[in-house]
Amino acid sequence: MFTSKKFLAGALVAASLFGGVSSATAADTKDAAVARAQAQATFRAQIDAYVTAHRAIIDTRRAAAAKALADFQAALANVTTDAQLQAAKDARKSAMATANATAKAAIAALTKPVKPAKPAKAQKPATTPTA
Repeated sequence: MFTSKKFLAGALVAASLFGGVSSATAADTKDAAVARAQAQATFRAQIDAYVTAHRAIIDTRRAAAAKALADFQAALANVTTDAQLQAAKDARKSAMATANATAKAAIAALTKPVKPAKPAKAQKPATTPTA
């Protein structure tokens, strides 16, 4: 089995030396790989910025919701009439609606980065069947 692997490796080396990949194709492939790596690094940086901005929006919305709840609970301590209770409920509902609308608009304004296209796979050379 080891001999067959050695033979196969030798055949592959010989095939590549005798008309396999030309140096121009190899250089093009290297340039494409470098360009792809640069595009991927740029994409990664854009995704990191997108995620950071998205998290900031969500954290701001959560903070606004927590403030609305704290304000509501503080108002409940001083409520003596049904009108005051309804006013506290309406204020909390309004604060939550504003926080949610602001967060939704901010998320809609974010543009998600587009993933770089994968390089096209090289076509295998057509082989003619031998009879």
